[in-house]
Amino acid sequence: MDTASLPPKPDLWTGEPRPPRAPLDWEGVKPGRRQKAGISKVMQPPPGEGRILEWFYPDRMGRLMAGITLTLIGVVFCVIREAGFGWIVYWWIWLILSPWPFVFLLTGRTGRMSAGADWLGIGKGIFIKTYDLTAVKVFVDGAAHVIDMTDKHGGSVRVKTFALQQNQELWDLVYNGILHSVHVGGAETNKRARDYLLLDFPPHLRNRQGGQGCR
Repeated sequence: MDTASLPPKPDLWTGEPRPPRAPLDWEGVKPGRRQKAGISKVMQPPPGEGRILEWFYPDRMGRLMAGITLTLIGVVFCVIREAGFGWIVYWWIWLILSPWPFVFLLTGRTGRMSAGADWLGIGKGIFIKTYDLTAVKVFVDGAAHVIDMTDKHGGSVRVKTFALQQNQELWDLVYNGILHSVHVGGAETNKRARDYLLLDFPPHLRNRQGGQGCR
């Protein structure tokens, strides 16, 4: 890809111009909402770095309801399977059914992330420079795709692509950095990364030629 066609890097403080839309895992999937109160709970930029432009902190209520729903599905299954409520006296069944709301609440802590114009922070201790990446590779992990990124400063992260896409604007910032690292910095990639992330023919070029911007 001609490097002249790359979208410009946003300003560290204003965030302008914002990058074009990055490809999503599944066309038509609506990303989650940015939780305004979550900005105080995500990683803050180290000294000398640009400000936070986008962030995502998991909606705890949504995760709690997902856990409760899973428990209720299990209850319905037991009622149908046993043709009644005779199973409720077995304590070991409740050990299987009861923990899911708490499990979903606890796992929500791992979904927090923040991004500046040229950096990504995940959790409380993972920080990488998205325009200084030396390797960008995508692998399949179970039913999900994960992306491995390493920068020249020693930072590295392995994260599910869908997790990054929970805030579309955050993913746009990260994806723009990936494009620059690959096409300007020569970051190492694998075939799955180039195909899955559309690195050789990204959405903004497809849109110019009347193609599809997302898969």
